[in-house]
Amino acid sequence: MTTPETVNGCPVRAAKWQQPRTQQTMYEAIMKYEDVISFEALMQAADRCCQSVMWKSSTQTFKVNQARWAADLHRQLAAGRYKSRGFTNFTITERGKIRHIQSVHISERCVQKSLCQNALRPLIEPRLIYDNSASLPGKGTAFALRRLRKHLWQHYQKHGRTGGILLMDYSNYFGSIDHQILLQMLRDVIEDNRIYQLTKHFIDCFDGDVGLGLGSEVSQICAIFYPNKIDHYIKENLGIKGYGRYMDDSYIIHEDVDYLKQCLNDVERLANDIGLNLNRKRTHIIRLDGHFEYLKKRIHVTETGKVIMRPTRKNITKRRQLLRKHKEMLDAGQIDFATIRQSYQSWRGYAVKCNSYRTVRNMDELFDELFIAGFVSGKENHGCRICESPEKATGGAKCHHGGKRENPRGAAGGSGAGRRRRDYKQG
Repeated sequence: MTTPETVNGCPVRAAKWQQPRTQQTMYEAIMKYEDVISFEALMQAADRCCQSVMWKSSTQTFKVNQARWAADLHRQLAAGRYKSRGFTNFTITERGKIRHIQSVHISERCVQKSLCQNALRPLIEPRLIYDNSASLPGKGTAFALRRLRKHLWQHYQKHGRTGGILLMDYSNYFGSIDHQILLQMLRDVIEDNRIYQLTKHFIDCFDGDVGLGLGSEVSQICAIFYPNKIDHYIKENLGIKGYGRYMDDSYIIHEDVDYLKQCLNDVERLANDIGLNLNRKRTHIIRLDGHFEYLKKRIHVTETGKVIMRPTRKNITKRRQLLRKHKEMLDAGQIDFATIRQSYQSWRGYAVKCNSYRTVRNMDELFDELFIAGFVSGKENHGCRICESPEKATGGAKCHHGGKRENPRGAAGGSGAGRRRRDYKQG
């Protein structure tokens, strides 16, 4: 059967099933080593690496000599003489958890960016399941929570609140990735030996045969790819649609709690085969008519099927403590009000996306009590761009120099924005 070449004088494209099948021509074009190390690719990667970090002196120095750096990197990569500059090790505390970071020089970030954007990601991403949510364009924690909400709603439509959810967490995830297993997985994906050797070089830079460091883009891409076998086993072999993973946190939803126990044994067996271990303290099965936590959200399904997501109690308590600590630092002159407002706006933007109207309202009242009350009465001047000390400020809507005070809340938004604007005018 053939289709006419034209209809009413207009050309007709052949149906997809009639077109000749090509085997990954797009990925083969992107996977050329020359496209990864070309001067143009390195310049574009350097531009992306400098975004949002131009305040750093090292980035400014690199930006001034960006073309020279890109030319030097291109020559070294083309000749096979490129070597890593090593790591800068430091420790941070993220959401109360201590993390050891191994940061790379910005010139090496440029090479890794080009490698990931032009080679690793185009090859790895099509092999991932759709519900793998971390470190990918268009995805993230918000995407992972939307997928969880959809999976819970789909389960409720068929089974109500019967069954449970299996929450799983891998212990010391990045530190447990075996180099040999990972390299074999990459070898099966990467056909160009030069790209494989460059990727292997970045992986071998980490000490020992086990473990990847935080702070490297190659580590992020490899980490989302490493348990891919487990993801496909759950989705395809077990046939479970209600499954999702965000890096080392994952869940399985099913109507039979006993079946979830069997799934846990299967996942643990597959994880042990690639050197991963489940964190038993954070791996458990919870009935769907109760509460559970996932990605720093407290979640439960109501009797009508509505999925409620709120900030965890620990998160709310820490934010209230931080506001009081910021007030003490502000009075001592150790921090400016602009930094406090930016920090609170960030948390508030996170909280308003949850079902947490009362939580946000109560936190706004605490913020008003600590910071806004003094501004309205004129006893404090942290809303003014010009005044530096409370002694210079006078009461009313303007300072003694005539400059208008800045809105302490900024563009807070939310249902209480109008009320706060009226309060400012009355003050």
